Amino acid sequence: MQEKNTDYIKWLIFLVSAAGGFLAMLDSNTINVALYEISKDFNADMNSVQWVVTGYILILTSFLMLFGKLNDVINRRILYTSGFLIFALGSILNILSSNLYMLIFCRLVQSLGASILLSNNIAIISSVFRGKKRAKAIGFSSAMMALAGMTGPSLGGFLMHYFGWRGVFIPGVIIALIGAYLSNKIIPSVIHKEKFRFDYLGMVLLFISTFCLLLIISKGHGLGFFSIKVLILFLIFVLFGFLFYLREKRINFPVVDFELFKTKIFLFGNFAMTISYFALFSNAVMFPYYAQVIMKATPLKTALLMLPFSFCFMFAALFNGKLSNKYASGLLMTTGAGFIVLGLLLFSTAGYGDDIFKIILSQMLMGTGSGIYQPSANITVMNSAPVNETGMASGILALFRNLGMLLGIMISLCIFDVRKLMYLTLHFGGINSFIFAYRDVLILGAFFAVICLLLSYRTYKEKIKNP
Repeated sequence: MQEKNTDYIKWLIFLVSAAGGFLAMLDSNTINVALYEISKDFNADMNSVQWVVTGYILILTSFLMLFGKLNDVINRRILYTSGFLIFALGSILNILSSNLYMLIFCRLVQSLGASILLSNNIAIISSVFRGKKRAKAIGFSSAMMALAGMTGPSLGGFLMHYFGWRGVFIPGVIIALIGAYLSNKIIPSVIHKEKFRFDYLGMVLLFISTFCLLLIISKGHGLGFFSIKVLILFLIFVLFGFLFYLREKRINFPVVDFELFKTKIFLFGNFAMTISYFALFSNAVMFPYYAQVIMKATPLKTALLMLPFSFCFMFAALFNGKLSNKYASGLLMTTGAGFIVLGLLLFSTAGYGDDIFKIILSQMLMGTGSGIYQPSANITVMNSAPVNETGMASGILALFRNLGMLLGIMISLCIFDVRKLMYLTLHFGGINSFIFAYRDVLILGAFFAVICLLLSYRTYKEKIKNP
């Protein structure tokens, strides 16, 4: 009876923790459908309005390491509850925004709360569950984030239809306030015995370096990768990154413990995760263009053609817990990466969009592969970190994941534009140039998925050598 009560409490903790990751992912997707209406309401151009999205991603990603580290040194309950409260405050202020600048600032406030939630949800789940149940819980958490990605655009469109663009932020207020209440009641109040010490200078150096890197990734294509602005940003990124590394190696209470990367499982697992997101987003960012330009699909049909990926991801992520009882997580990572490779290669054979079955099958292969891969990668990385550094490990994992996503978007768009221009120069025609450039992007994605597969297999072999 006591064991059943304990399990019940653990799954309540899981629900609150996973809700944080769900909320952060949901809000980053729902806003996209509202950008045009926001630009009309505030009489602003789309380049300015894009900062509503870009600013959110930049701040969220830049602070992942800080909040992951704080999870290891301050009361976990207070930190996670504050994440929900900051997110709720930002959402309320978004609704009340009277101009674009206020809206962008309030989105930055909201993104701080999202960064706390996203950097610590897996750390909390990992600290509560052990063994086979940990794999199951992380699989469920991954499925919930997939659900957020799947329902975000459609929910945003529904809310806009009835409440205008401000209505997009209503779910964030409700879920965050409920989450804050439950988090304060349920999340374990871990009191760290060691005296609180934090490297503030190191955090400033890391933030400046990371922020410059993210600006290069997100804006480099528009600014020109060889422009003076990008060159200056790159020099600042390298300089402050090097200073951060030197400082962290000298002090006893680092923001990032570089000793973690000496564990090959941790190192290969994180890099494999980055490359997997790179491979997946090579298609995720391009397929809506392909569907609407080549297939002449409506936005609704485009969304429906993307649903097989999300459904298969959810199913595979939920089933991953049972698979991990029989197979090593490193082997599942390798298998998942193989499915992603097959899906991208099949997608690269798409022509003028007349073979709907091929597109659906490709989406299913990639969704299944990603659903098998991502929970397994999360488990592998978190299990390789010391218990007292789960927060830091979770923050590093989230940072590598977001970097892979941003790199996939940026490089895919860049390669597509370059190759399309080349094909136009060779007089292939507009439609053919688009299709051939799209294929090149997918083949590049498949190439990186193969690298992910090899890194995943190397992780598997390292785990056999060092169980």
